[in-house]
Amino acid sequence: MNQYEVSAEIADEIPEIQKEIVREPVFGSVYMSIKVLTTYTGKMLHEHQLRQVERCMKLADKIYNKGNKLVKTAVENVFVYSFSNLQGSCTRREWQEIQTKMPVMLFSLYIQQIMKPGI
Repeated sequence: MNQYEVSAEIADEIPEIQKEIVREPVFGSVYMSIKVLTTYTGKMLHEHQLRQVERCMKLADKIYNKGNKLVKTAVENVFVYSFSNLQGSCTRREWQEIQTKMPVMLFSLYIQQIMKPGI
């Protein structure tokens, strides 16, 4: 999956953010597309819409697993990197629930990030 396919995949899977995804300069920019998905995920978490958060995480996992190197890097550096901030947007119980439903690959990437020195 390349950067153009990422934009299309997000727009197809989450119609609520389709307008934002297809807007220039977002469309075709994998980092901006992932940022839109990340912002939406945070909004859903802030509103305690845990099913939507899970849906976003599954989509990010799918994009990561099918993505080329650029796509994988964007998911790691934008979406996964945001988890620490997302954690502050919910209760401890909600974060534990999210972690149990978080795709294994994303959870593994998150653990690797927080275990790195200097982060």
